[in-house]
Amino acid sequence: MSSRSTRFAIASLGILGFCGLGAAMSGFSIAADADSPAVTRGVPDASAPAAVSAPQDLAAPFGGSCSEECENTLSLLSDSDREGLIDLPSRVERTLAAIGPIKGDGGTKAAASVAMRLDDIDASGTVAEPGVEETLAAPIDIQAGEADCTLRWFGFLDEASRTVGTHRCRIEKAGDGTVTIEKLTGERFLVHLAPLNDRFSAAIGRSYLAEQPERDYDLKAPLNAGNANFGNVSGLATLSGGQIVLIGGAELGMKPADDTFFSVLTIAGH
Repeated sequence: MSSRSTRFAIASLGILGFCGLGAAMSGFSIAADADSPAVTRGVPDASAPAAVSAPQDLAAPFGGSCSEECENTLSLLSDSDREGLIDLPSRVERTLAAIGPIKGDGGTKAAASVAMRLDDIDASGTVAEPGVEETLAAPIDIQAGEADCTLRWFGFLDEASRTVGTHRCRIEKAGDGTVTIEKLTGERFLVHLAPLNDRFSAAIGRSYLAEQPERDYDLKAPLNAGNANFGNVSGLATLSGGQIVLIGGAELGMKPADDTFFSVLTIAGH
């Protein structure tokens, strides 16, 4: 098994598991308090089998809230990436059921809290963790510029969670409103946000090393030449608690594939 992973979830989304991306910025809205309660998703007894929902119907993505614009975005992806993006809420649920209550700092708990709400069809009616906004919104009305960003992995090998590192990310916004997010330090990635619905955008792009020329999502060449740990990435992007959150799933270069893993990259200052 490879010792590294890459993917946006935005990850992803692996977004993209957005793994192997380095990352930066801690803390969501939840205060980083080591004594604060662990984040859980209704797992009352660790010895009891956890109930995990079935993967979403691929014919009705995101609980049926996928418009023609959303379908057009999904059509940009390869079959496997499209199915992985639609299955991302179920992947998060599988992972959280497998690893149990999330412990650690406030930023880690907040990242898990946002991820576990991917399958809430109507986020306005959900109860959020203390200090976290109750609604999620597609990251459209955001500021351009550089910011700290933090990458966290959940369910990587035998670890429940890991804060991978602190790095810098850059957000650019074109005249037509298209948002691009680039990780500038460590292992890199570049993703463009494409519309899905009011709550999420798709993050579609590529991970790479600084010396690698591949920068764009490429259906014909999904992996970077000479290094299968880098290549096409896709995930979900949302805005919560004043931070852009990119959530991804699958890990490039990991054999066998692990379906109980996801990553969360948070970008500060929004």
